Amino acid sequence: MSTSHRPSDETLAAFAAGQLDEGLALVVACHVEAEPESRRRLRELQAISGALLDAIEPVALTSGLPDIGAVTRDAPLTASVTLARDAGLPRVLRPYGLGPWRPVGVRIAMRRVEVPGAESRVFMLRGGPGIALPHHKHSGLEWTTILNGAYTHEYGRYAAGDFDEAQSEHEHTPRVDPAEGCTCIVALTGKVILQGWLGRLLQPLVRF
Repeated sequence: MSTSHRPSDETLAAFAAGQLDEGLALVVACHVEAEPESRRRLRELQAISGALLDAIEPVALTSGLPDIGAVTRDAPLTASVTLARDAGLPRVLRPYGLGPWRPVGVRIAMRRVEVPGAESRVFMLRGGPGIALPHHKHSGLEWTTILNGAYTHEYGRYAAGDFDEAQSEHEHTPRVDPAEGCTCIVALTGKVILQGWLGRLLQPLVRF
């Protein structure tokens, strides 16, 4: 888990090359839209990639690389979702379908984000001021971009636009800002594994 609140260079390079799962890429795109320093670093990595491509012999592509622009243009929507045009949402989210907000705990609600072709599960999570999520870890990746408000955990405080890149070895207990609350977009590639006796008791009820 990075304490810089920005994606690692490895993650940005994979994003620039179109090598990320589409759900993970969408969460990175939400961060890049909000964070000028990450946009600057992304342009540097794209320039380096372009220079490397210029130095090698061209070969025919066998398939198109994933492209966040193409995904946003072609994403089919089901009748049960609405377009993500809520005020204040990142522009890159607008073509995607959003499910309704559903409660998943006391003052915690979740809405599905429809990302066709993604292997990761993508959703928005909204926590009321001052709540704490159970102590947990993951069996895969958990990438989060804060859309508004803030939360803190063992690795720092994350506010609007920040990126939280958790791997399977990280455990944390997010606590929502007591004044602002928090809304974020999350992509998961594995399971949320609650810790402690209470966590094990609640594990069958976990729905994200």
